[in-house]
Amino acid sequence: MIRSALALFGFARAGVAPLEDARLARALSGDGAAYASLVRDHVPVLLRVTQRVTGDADLAEDAVAETLAVAHRQLSRYQPGTSLRAFLLGIAVKRAHTLLRAERRRHHRETAAEHAPTPSVGPEAALRGRELTVRIRAALEALPRKRREAALLRLDGGLEHAEIATAMGLREDAARALVSLAMRDLRTALDAEQTV
Repeated sequence: MIRSALALFGFARAGVAPLEDARLARALSGDGAAYASLVRDHVPVLLRVTQRVTGDADLAEDAVAETLAVAHRQLSRYQPGTSLRAFLLGIAVKRAHTLLRAERRRHHRETAAEHAPTPSVGPEAALRGRELTVRIRAALEALPRKRREAALLRLDGGLEHAEIATAMGLREDAARALVSLAMRDLRTALDAEQTV
């Protein structure tokens, strides 16, 4: 009796509703529209929670966008019969914290740079600085695309290896290897130019 009353109001779910089951199966097979319909109803709560974590609407939107991308890649890890909302929120909270840490690091760097004393450099030092900038730019351009992207995310973006992995759609160990190879290649290229 209770089960039929719950079913009448849409609450009887021993596992996953047949409609959600079908959408999940289609989403797992690569159907983007099925994935979108599967997660659409969860976006408002994802935004609310990520905004609470970050305290910033823009960061919250970024966290939700990253959450949906990560969840799409990791959808095979979702256990049917469990809460899809919990699966998505677990990812969302992690992404929100990661973005918040990155934003705080960026803000700290900018604040430190604003308050750092500006050294007075002579024309020779300024010329050497410009030449070094040109050499670094050339060395970066010579790197293979993925190594260059990883180096830029690490050096200019200030991202950690896990964040680089997420940004590039890689595993963390692959991102770590790309950064390491890029740094080695940059050092080699810049050292070679100095000895010439």
